[in-house]
Amino acid sequence: MAWRRSAVKIYHALLFAYPAEFRHEYGSQMEQLFENRLHSEPALRVWLDTLADVAFSAPREHFHILAADLVYGARMIRKSPAFTLVALFAMALGIGATTAVFSLINAVLIRSLPYGDPQRLVYIWMPNPRFKEIPLEMSPNSPDFYAWLPSQQSFSDLTMFNQQRFRMVEADNVQRVGGAAVAGNFFHTLQAAPELGRAIEPEDDQPGHEHVAVISDALWRSRYGGAPTALGKTLNLNHEIYAIVGVMPRGFQYPHSADFPYSDSDIAATELWIPAALTPRQKSDWSAARDAVTIGRLKPGVSLNRAQAEMSALEARLDPLLHPAEFRGWVALVRPFIDTAVGPVRPLLWLLLGAVSMVLLIACSNVANLLLARAAGRVHEMGVRSALGAERVRLVRQMLTEALLLALGGGMLGVLIAYGALRLILRLHPGDIPRLNETSLDARVLLFTAGASLLTGLAFGLLPALAASRVNVSSLLKQGGNKGIAGTSNRLRNCLIITQVALSVILLAGAGLLIRSYLKVQSVDTGFAPSTLTMNIVLDERYETPQKLDAYFRNLITQVNQLPGVKSFGLVSALPLSHRESISTVEIKGHTVKKDETADDRAATTTAYFESMGIRLLEGRFFADEAVRDHPAEMMVSQSFAKLYFPRESVIGQQFRSGDQWHTIVGVVADVRSSSLEESPRPMIYSPFLQMPDNHAYLTIRTTSAPDQLISSIAKILRSIDPNITPEHAGTMRQFMSEATRARRFQTVVLSVFAAVAVFLALVG
Repeated sequence: MAWRRSAVKIYHALLFAYPAEFRHEYGSQMEQLFENRLHSEPALRVWLDTLADVAFSAPREHFHILAADLVYGARMIRKSPAFTLVALFAMALGIGATTAVFSLINAVLIRSLPYGDPQRLVYIWMPNPRFKEIPLEMSPNSPDFYAWLPSQQSFSDLTMFNQQRFRMVEADNVQRVGGAAVAGNFFHTLQAAPELGRAIEPEDDQPGHEHVAVISDALWRSRYGGAPTALGKTLNLNHEIYAIVGVMPRGFQYPHSADFPYSDSDIAATELWIPAALTPRQKSDWSAARDAVTIGRLKPGVSLNRAQAEMSALEARLDPLLHPAEFRGWVALVRPFIDTAVGPVRPLLWLLLGAVSMVLLIACSNVANLLLARAAGRVHEMGVRSALGAERVRLVRQMLTEALLLALGGGMLGVLIAYGALRLILRLHPGDIPRLNETSLDARVLLFTAGASLLTGLAFGLLPALAASRVNVSSLLKQGGNKGIAGTSNRLRNCLIITQVALSVILLAGAGLLIRSYLKVQSVDTGFAPSTLTMNIVLDERYETPQKLDAYFRNLITQVNQLPGVKSFGLVSALPLSHRESISTVEIKGHTVKKDETADDRAATTTAYFESMGIRLLEGRFFADEAVRDHPAEMMVSQSFAKLYFPRESVIGQQFRSGDQWHTIVGVVADVRSSSLEESPRPMIYSPFLQMPDNHAYLTIRTTSAPDQLISSIAKILRSIDPNITPEHAGTMRQFMSEATRARRFQTVVLSVFAAVAVFLALVG
């Protein structure tokens, strides 16, 4: 009957699920048995039995053949130990490097953030186009934030925070920890729930009710051993007592220093959060305002463009109401939350992925070259097996199995190499890659490694397998040698060698350009002495008046100058390359200048700061000691300032206004690279430190003594003046220079390592 013939044809097609060897040996018998059953049994029962048999027996037969291929492949690999070691080493380098880079991409770009629906989160910045030097990522002030709240319609939540460093006191131990003062809806906006206890709530964000704190998982484990009894315990923060009400999960330490531009670079990760609890005056008066990094969560259906249009119109209306006339012109800028953090580093990560892909290609072509050379010696074996009835597909599968064994072995060794590479990458941390410290070999990375191993095994094994299996049996038996694939093999090997060399040259050229740029940055004239010893101190709210600050710093200057080996000792509000930039508007008396000109400003003490930093005096004089009290309007300027505003006349005696006061220029000093080693020095003004002392001060010391000994002596002086004040970040200006070039050094080192590995693999090939 016609339906039986159709059924037999379908069954014949099903037999292709079995291996070819099994099908050729038993296929005709199985078809006959199937047809006989159709004549004697119900069709439904026959089909149910047949489908079940195919489903179970076909994979079993494939597994039996695979097991035999694996055993044979392992035996063949073991017979060539030199070849095996070279191939495994090449694949381990390629797969290990690729795994390390993918783990970076996984941590930074792929792994989900510990926030709810982060795609709906945005930052709101407030730049001022009038002042060209003010960055776009300028944080709003608290009056702007609180003025937005009742009027905006685009955000389901709008919150703010301010990064801080807290002095945590426990008995005689004083520890500085990174933290943030946050609005009451901070955790609700991020949709981040505590692991233990509760988050900060709106009722906590009121003056008088703010003495609660949420701590990080790391602080909870290091201080309380991960015990639930930590809830309710108290912290002494800046001489205020806070009760712990919650513990955040392990992955939550927002904000990190790399989450957004111009964050406090000293705070690598946040360890605790307290309510901001701003006073009514801080919420409404621009003169008493605080910085307020603002985050919004877009309402469902509200686009970024719509939110931007609303905030632009809202800030245009509020600007003249909130800001003095000379500082108006602020605008609201809405930017995606995730793109702000990873946008600047995304090109770097793709660059590294492209570079490491070239390394992996070189490793694959290297092993393919080795397999081609080895296949040329096995052509007689392939011919004999073919003469005995082995199909070409069977020969290809056998050689692919051997290639996959090499790839999987290389993948396992590559995981070890990737682990070591990640430790090196963390030591080279460039500082601007968010969540880099969370990089790990998690399940996703290991799955990627397994997939990469299988794909590379197919990639480098397929070409040699096809070449070796293309055997003319009769010709081979007549010649009795290996000439069957010699010509083809040599051509393929030459092409692979050319590919390796070309990829290596590309990587070498890229690494050479980066090395040249890095060396050029390292050789720039910074304007200061790299050997200057520095440390910084932060005075707490007990020193809230200028008189108390003045007394503290004068006492410190007197005692430190008496230490043996101290040639000069100065104070400054912000060191070069410390990322504590301060910008002032300037107006030159008697000169027509461009509107809204700005200059960086620093508060420095008399001659000691310039002398200790090695900053040269070019014209005029330094501050005189009596200038602080008798001539408070005396200031000094940088060479760039003098060239910009007084290009054809003497700058000494000229006057300019900064803020609401006129100042007289008494001296010009050499330019200093303040914000970056790669940017030209900006105009700078210097005022006497003790004229308006800052509670955050950097100490600069030129010494002939051993640095460690002097740091210890200064720490004793600081403890003798106030036991709660301890120096931080003690070191030299050379360390600031190293920090400033971390990102470029990271790129240069990683790409140079990839280029070196590529050249090594090409040479081995």
